Order: sequence, then C-alpha cells, then structure tokens
Amino acid sequence: MPRYLVRLFVFTLLLVAVPVVSTGTISYFIAKQDIEKKVNDSNEQILLQNKTRIEQIFKNVEMGAVQYINSPLAASLYDRALTANDFQNITALSKGLYNLHSIAGVTDTFLINLEHDWMISELGFTPSGTFPDRDRMSEYALQTKKMYWRAEAADRKEQPDDEAVDPYKIRLIVKLPMIASSSQPKAMLIVDLSYNELEQELRQNTEWRNIYVLNSEREPFLSNPGSPKIDGAVSTKLKADSQAETGYFEEQGLAVNVLGSDHHNWTYVSIVSIQEITKESRKIALVTVNACVLIFSVIAVFAYFGSRRMYEPIRRMFAIMQQFGGESDDAGKKDEFAYVEERLHILFSSRKQLQQQLQGQRGQIKEFFLHKLFMGQVTESEFVYKSGVYGITDNSNSLGVLVIQIDTLQDTRYTEKDKELLLFAIHNIVGELIPPHNLIGSLLLDQSQVSLITSDLDRSDELKALFHQLGGQIQNKVRELLQLQVSIGISRAFHRYAGAMNAYSEALEALKRRISLGYHVIVSYDDIESSATASVQPDASWAYLENGLVHALQAGDEASVLEHFDKYVKSIMEQNVPFNDFQILVLELITRIYRLVQQHGGVLDSLLGTNSAVQQFLKLSTAADIVSWFKTKLLPPTLSFLKEQIDSQYMSIARQMVQMIHDAYDQDITLEACSEKLNFHPVYLSRVFKKEMGVTFSEYLMEYRINIAKLWLKDSSLKINEIAERLSYTNATGFIRTFRKMTGMTPGQYREEHSKSS
Repeated sequence: MPRYLVRLFVFTLLLVAVPVVSTGTISYFIAKQDIEKKVNDSNEQILLQNKTRIEQIFKNVEMGAVQYINSPLAASLYDRALTANDFQNITALSKGLYNLHSIAGVTDTFLINLEHDWMISELGFTPSGTFPDRDRMSEYALQTKKMYWRAEAADRKEQPDDEAVDPYKIRLIVKLPMIASSSQPKAMLIVDLSYNELEQELRQNTEWRNIYVLNSEREPFLSNPGSPKIDGAVSTKLKADSQAETGYFEEQGLAVNVLGSDHHNWTYVSIVSIQEITKESRKIALVTVNACVLIFSVIAVFAYFGSRRMYEPIRRMFAIMQQFGGESDDAGKKDEFAYVEERLHILFSSRKQLQQQLQGQRGQIKEFFLHKLFMGQVTESEFVYKSGVYGITDNSNSLGVLVIQIDTLQDTRYTEKDKELLLFAIHNIVGELIPPHNLIGSLLLDQSQVSLITSDLDRSDELKALFHQLGGQIQNKVRELLQLQVSIGISRAFHRYAGAMNAYSEALEALKRRISLGYHVIVSYDDIESSATASVQPDASWAYLENGLVHALQAGDEASVLEHFDKYVKSIMEQNVPFNDFQILVLELITRIYRLVQQHGGVLDSLLGTNSAVQQFLKLSTAADIVSWFKTKLLPPTLSFLKEQIDSQYMSIARQMVQMIHDAYDQDITLEACSEKLNFHPVYLSRVFKKEMGVTFSEYLMEYRINIAKLWLKDSSLKINEIAERLSYTNATGFIRTFRKMTGMTPGQYREEHSKSS
C-alpha cells in the first residue's frame, strides 16, 4: 500500500478517534463528578439535619436547666444547708428536677450541694457521696466553664451484669452560681441524657451512610445503630485535622464529611463508601466505552474508502512527476509528497524568484533602516553607503522630521483598541499626500507617525513654511477621512542624516506644548525654543489639594476624590506648566497612591492589571490622556480596593460591639465602655454601628434587653421589678415605660396574654 495512503488513513482514524475518545472520557468524568457532587451534597445536608436535631435536644436541655436554676426557689435554696426536715423545700426542688425529665432525652438529674453535702435526685434527698460518678465530681468542679457538656464512657462497675448499660454518658454540668467569678462552685446541676434516644435520632436518613458524633479528642461516642467502627486511617486523619471544624476528604475509599458543633468541641462526621457513590457512574462508563467502540468502528470503514478516493489525485500527480521529472533511483523509498516537493524545489529555486522575494521585502527593510536612523544606530557614512540599496537618493540640501500623534479618542467613535489601526491609516495618508521628491521615508514609532522630509530650499523661513503647509494638509485630510484630531511636531532643519535622531527628539518635544496650546495644532521646535519659560515654582495650593485627594481616597469618598483631582489638575494647568513638569508633578501623586495602597496591604500594579503602572503612565503623551487615565484606569480600582478595606474594618467593629451587647446586656454597657475596649473614639463607633446595623447602639441594646425580658416573662416566674433590675434599669417604672413603647403593652399584660395562650 502506498505510504501516503497509509498516513492519510491513519491520520483520518486519529482525527476521528481523538474527539470520540475525548468526548466519551469527558462525558464520563462529568457524569461521575455530577453524581459524586450530588451524593456529597446530600451527605452534607443529611449530616446537617442530624446535627440540627441533636443540637436542638442539647439546646432544649440547656434552656430547661437555666430556667430551673434561675427560678426564685432554686436560686435561694441551692447553697443552703438543707436537712431531711426541710421537706417542703426539698419537695419543691425535686419537683423542678422532675420537670426537667419532661424534656426529650433526659434520663437522670442531680442537684448536688458541695458545701453542705446533700444531693437531690430520683433517689430522693441523699448525701452528695451517693452520686454514681462521685470520682468525677472534682474533675467537674475544676472546669473553667460554668455550663458545659461531657461525653464520657459509662462506668460499669456499679451496674449489674444483666442490666443494659449505655456505652457513653452524655451529661450537662452546670456549676452554681453561674455568675460567680470564682471557678470553685458551691453546687452543681447535672443532667444525663439517654444514649439510646440520641442514637435513634441518628437513625433517620442514613441509608448506606454512617453518621458519628466525636468528642473533643475526635473519638466517636455516638453513632447511628449498626454503624461499624471508624476506619483507622480515617480516624487518624480526623485527629490530625482536629482544628478543622468543617470540611471534606477522601481516605481508604471512603468519602468523609465533617461538621463542627455550634456550642461545644464535638464534631459530626458522615462516612460513605465511594464505591457505593460511583456505582451508577461505572454503568455510564460501560455504556460510553461501547458507544465509542461502535462509532470508531463505523467511521474506520468510511475512513478507509474515503482515504482511497482522496488519494486518487495525489496518485495521478505523482505519476505525472515521475513521467516528466525524470527517473530517480530512490523514488520508491520516498513518499509521494516528498518526491513532489523535491521536484518543485528544483523548479522554483531560481535567481528570478529570489529577486522577486527580495523586492517584496524591500519596504519592510527600508522601514527598519529608518528606525535605526531615528534611534541613532546608523552613522552618516553607513547611511550614504546603504541608501542606494533601499532606494534613497541623496539629492537634497535640507532635512526635517515631522511627528504626528493622535490628540485624543474621547468623544469619537474609536476606542484604544483602534489606535494602532488609526495610526496605520494616518501612515497611508502621509504616504499619499507628501510628494515623493519630498518624502525620504516614514514609519510608525512609539504611538507616533514619523516622516523624514527633504527639500531643495535653503532659507529657514521657507523650509518652515513648507513643513507647516504639509502638516496642514495632513491634518485636514485626517479630519476629513477619519473625523479625528491630530497634532504635528516639526523639528529644526538639519543637513546631515545622522542628525535625524536629534530632530526626532525635537519634534516630540514640540508636541508636548499641547498642554498649553490645546489640540489640533502644528508646533515647531523653533517656536517653543524661543518662548521657553522659567522653571515652575511649586504652589502651596497643589500640596493642599494633593493631601485632600489622598485623604478622600483613605475615606473611600469617590465624589470627593474626583472633585479634588479636578481642582488639582486645574490649579496646575492655570500656571501654564510645561508638559515635562506636569508629568513630574503627577508622578509624585502616583507615588503617594502607591504608598497608600501598600499601607493597606495591596499592590497598585496588581489592581491595575499591569506590570508597571508608572511605565503605563509614561506612555501618555497629552494632559487629557493623563486625566482620562487617572479617572478610568487608576482611581476606580484604587477606590474599590480602599472601600473594601474600610467596609471590612466596619463590619469587624460592628460584630464586636454586637457581641459585647449580647455578653453584657445585664450590665451598664455604654459606647464609652466599648471605646475603651476597642480603642476607637465613641463618635466613630456610633457612626460605624449605625452604618452596619441600621440602628443606633442604644436602640439595639434596648431592643435586645426587651427581647430578653419577653423570654423571662413567658418562661419564668421572675417579678417585673426583678427583671428590670437584672436588665440594669434603675427602677421598674422606666422598664415598664420602655417595654410599653416597644411592644404596645405593659410587662404584666404581656405575661398575662402569653400565659393564656399557653
């Protein structure tokens, strides 16, 4: 079989195989990832539901315990030396403990007085030494927290062998008094929860996944019924990542979701076999492979016959080349195209073809040569030597350089992306307008169109008039065809080609006078040299406006920033500052903005999406371009970054103040107290709190206290004056007046209404 036919067939197969295999593989992995993601999302949701149920049980128990210890009777008796003769008080305390048993999951309750050695439980009034876990009493007392949960292995030593004992005890310990500064308690309230009931709560929605609850040491103490022991590698990784409260990882073919508790150091974990997750995706893989094989087989047949038909013209061309190209000993060793290429190479490698190629590249080489001339990289003798090669004749007496720049693209139909195309159009216009005997050459150089002009005129005034005439024609034609304003800088006349570099610099310098002359001008270097002004002295108002601009940036005030910038530019422009001095002044402002962004942890170049903002700035050739660049490129991302930093600080301060209210609502908390703790002025804190929360500090504190009062009125028997005192009101009258203002009824009416509804 011919070599090229084999290659064509193989290439066609590969052309088909790659997209088919790629499509199948991508489809399989997308489907697999979607299935895994959905299952993982389901695992997270189920884990969250189980966590919510368990946490709600804990919250209910905590609320019941707090209500009990805050009841007037318990608050007045828990630290007294009761005896068996105080049966009325004991009965009342026991009744409160009994009420705790109505909360779902509660199995045992113990009120233990450590000072006077008594305990009330289901066993009645007994010495505290009868507490089943008396060896752990001292450990409970040493804890710093006043209310906390414990999950500890159950002690089987005191239980009969035939009695079913929970493997873990889940226990709430409340140290009394709760508001005491000392960690050594006078009494303790202990509430035990039923392990089996909590275990049943984890039974729902488990299917083929297992859910575990881990203690602070990341050891499982609770799981759904029938769940196996956690794999050793998974357990090791859970302990290694003990600081991570939430997350997901895969280990030993198991997908593990981790969710931290909201109120204690427990962790909820869902473990599911990845093999179970990907069971459906394996079916998809099998179907995908079969489909790909079938498609590939069918297309292979078509590829074979199609390749033979496509090869037929190549076979005929090869036969013709062999017939007219002469015989070759190694023709049979080469493929068809290699043989044809060899014959064509012989036909086209002639001198005429090479000369035509050189002629086509002559214009580009000439432009490169002129570029080197304007950069000062060509000597006078070298230019004279090579000028004939590039079609440049030395028949002139005087030379000059014209530099054309676009003034601005604002208020035109063009954008910055069109600038290079517009310069190319201007380049073509220049080539058509300037007579060939006056134009040595032109090129595009650094956002400018540069032309080297020649003339037989000797007088400087006549040369200047010629250059201005040519510039005017170019300006009018560009405005007519492109609806665009351009300015033209003209160098002084010179007579040696080596002076082109200095002439180019002079024309650029003349163009910088647009800062005072405006747009659409023709400026000669002779004119600006004769009207050179003295150096500009700094104006005190510039520093004032510059400082105001920086302060407005720090405050994130966009309107003030733009106002100060406009005044700053206007103040400088009114002094007729040369363009170079204007650049230096604005560069100093950019430096200050650089430092400001760095102080807030940012990098100005990254905000602007450039390697160097300064280099980008130095490319701007007019004051209008600089102002536009400031307002569109520099200031918006800088303002956005600084605003983000300010908003982040405001949010953090507001959160801390809200937490202080929640922690100390029953104390005399004020803005001044927050100011001392947060090291900010009270007026500043008041403004930040109002901005972030939508209400004042005092309004939020009053509303939070009234909400606490509502809970106490509904769920406790505290008197109104006791509630007022606990909420730091100086008298009950002020509390009642505030409560009526917030709710439309007195505290007594509120309690009566909610007692009827219950």
